Amino acid sequence: MAWRRAIAAWKAASLLKQRAAVLVSHGPRMTMYGSLAMASRLKRQRHLAYSFNFTELPRGATRKLMAASFQAVDRFVCFSTMERQLYARHFDLDLARIDMIHWAAEPPPADHDAGPAITGGYICAIGSQGRDYATLMQALRTLPQIRMVVVATPASIDGLNIPANVELRCDIPFDKAMNILRHSRFNVVPLRDSEVPCGHVTIVAAMHYEKASIVSASSGVADYIDSGVNGLAVPVRDPQALALAIERLWSDPAESSRLAAAAKAFAQQWCREQAAADYFENFVWGAARLK
Repeated sequence: MAWRRAIAAWKAASLLKQRAAVLVSHGPRMTMYGSLAMASRLKRQRHLAYSFNFTELPRGATRKLMAASFQAVDRFVCFSTMERQLYARHFDLDLARIDMIHWAAEPPPADHDAGPAITGGYICAIGSQGRDYATLMQALRTLPQIRMVVVATPASIDGLNIPANVELRCDIPFDKAMNILRHSRFNVVPLRDSEVPCGHVTIVAAMHYEKASIVSASSGVADYIDSGVNGLAVPVRDPQALALAIERLWSDPAESSRLAAAAKAFAQQWCREQAAADYFENFVWGAARLK
């Protein structure tokens, strides 16, 4: 995979013929390869590192190589305020070069003619990065009356003792996962610690579908969830608190609906594709003015 990324970055850099051209890389590894490919060019073009996000921060030689290559990048875009400080410190970057925008996406496509893939009442947890499914399983074990569907990778639930009221769906297509989310009563995002920058995609998708979310109280999602206003936040690695929050929303559909309505309004204001388009337009026009 590394050599494929390197070749792709070199090809992208070779297409930059004009001074106002911009290289946009997606993810930190492609940013590293893109920066290295750009270093061999006589004319310098601007480089935007979009979706700059780490589930695990690199260490050792990888961190040193990334830190060196990132110095030539003009701007970085991440999806939480916490990440700006984290990446600036870890890679010795100027904080002013790192921008935060909310995860921007249109509501996930839904086939409204298709019925629910899973019938009956249930709640869901979708995603694998930075998740703490061990705590979630402990919580659900105390709530046998509540049915949950978990959509994850096999690695993220490996070795866990799965309660009888939890159904697993592993590595299913995106549209199937979104069907499960859309027909659930609400969404749960258990995160592994209080500083993990993961869960944005699932949280925003749930907001667009007008679903309430219960999330671990991580600074990585604090830009999205205002506990008691558009969702509920619970302490990390606390199965009792998580169980109480799940039971609270399960037994109070009115509160779940209130939170869900506020979540949808938040997504419509901050998390539409237009926000990303506006950011790109501002960056590109800034590059054009260099001509």
